[in-house]
Amino acid sequence: MIRKYILCFVIAFISISNAFAQNREILYSVSLSDELRNIATNIQKVNRAKVPNADITQESNYFARIIPRKYVLTKNNEVQENAVLGTKPFVFFTTPEGIYGKSLLEIYLDIGYAAEDIIKWQRNQDMIVVVFRYPENIALSDIKNGDLPKFWDKKVYIPTWDNVFSVFHKLTENGTIEPNKRGAYAPERLFFASQAQKAFILNFPKTGKEKIKTIPYTNLKVMGGENWRYRKLLDNKLSIFEHFQGNGRTLNAMKNADNTQGLLEFIGPNMKIKDFPEFAIIHLGTLVIGDSYESSGNCVSKAKALNSN
Repeated sequence: MIRKYILCFVIAFISISNAFAQNREILYSVSLSDELRNIATNIQKVNRAKVPNADITQESNYFARIIPRKYVLTKNNEVQENAVLGTKPFVFFTTPEGIYGKSLLEIYLDIGYAAEDIIKWQRNQDMIVVVFRYPENIALSDIKNGDLPKFWDKKVYIPTWDNVFSVFHKLTENGTIEPNKRGAYAPERLFFASQAQKAFILNFPKTGKEKIKTIPYTNLKVMGGENWRYRKLLDNKLSIFEHFQGNGRTLNAMKNADNTQGLLEFIGPNMKIKDFPEFAIIHLGTLVIGDSYESSGNCVSKAKALNSN
């Protein structure tokens, strides 16, 4: 008799200390105030009740950024000297409340990762969350129309389309021309392949920006032309990815939910993690993706085995 096999595709959230059974570990912290200690405790509790997105408001000065552990901590769990929030001069982050009670997979989806990007880039990555407070000279701005203040690089912004266009313009003005440089790592300033590429961004018309606001990413890609060229540069240079909405909320594409009910998101200046006056680094674990041919009777067992590590 021919034995029947099925393909089991298993996604399991695990950590070294068994995230399903124990609280997450605080790996490093500096100057924990009572407020930050309370935030960290809530993130540690894997089985804590989730906070509905509609109930989350920006009532504190603390933000949360998800980062691969290897880019922040040494093997001895010390903060690396040059560890930063992200790879761009301005980076995205959310509120700590948005990750309470969520698995790593849920966090990825809620902060706006596409499923294909999770599978391609995030699997088997040991992850942490940095919960931090900026120095007193960097504050949250209520500007939404892109009319940035004089000291624009000392503000945290709600990432509306207008604000993003303005930040991109300012960063481009300060960017360097480095034709031989490759990759996406530009934590201090943007770089461009040529003066022509830089000029293209600085001179991109308002009419084109209005189209980018309203035409879906995939449609722009199919249409090509200068609007797509500019949109792709936003993606490459500032991490304005496909599911960016421009309304200050993330989009969980798997839920297909109301696009005004995602997590709050912000964009702010990149910094060395050691330079924050107060921060906590909490272990989130690893998203493990595996597939194996098993008989139908063993498929569930395989999933349970992965979840119990």
